[in-house]
Amino acid sequence: MIVVDTNVILAFLITDGVTRKIITSNKDVFMTPEHCFKEVWEHRNKWNRHKLSDAKLHRILEKVKKLFILPVKEGVYKDALEGASKLICDPDDVPVIALAISADNEGIWTYDVKHFDTKKIKERLKILGTKDVLRLYPVEQ
Repeated sequence: MIVVDTNVILAFLITDGVTRKIITSNKDVFMTPEHCFKEVWEHRNKWNRHKLSDAKLHRILEKVKKLFILPVKEGVYKDALEGASKLICDPDDVPVIALAISADNEGIWTYDVKHFDTKKIKERLKILGTKDVLRLYPVEQ
């Protein structure tokens, strides 16, 4: 399993590119804290370029959750939240770190690798860019 950051979910939704191809070609590989889907929903007015209705967006997100990216409830990683908050300053990334600490995984996939590039994080977790994920799960492009 790979833990995905919110920006990966956004890339999946916005662009029909490599991110979508990787995720749709590898079902049962990706998970994210439920918090990330909530964050995507809360900021929908910023990224919803096609001005899809809330009902349509909701259906799309539910399909993504059901078929491609497993949303993980906070109870799974709750005990790691305090420790995760000491590793990263952005409160929206704390659940991502906590899930990665709590669940067996191959790393955190993010488009903001530099944000996660601290000694404290790298000592405990593997941070993956898209090229790293492609090495683990190659797809035809």
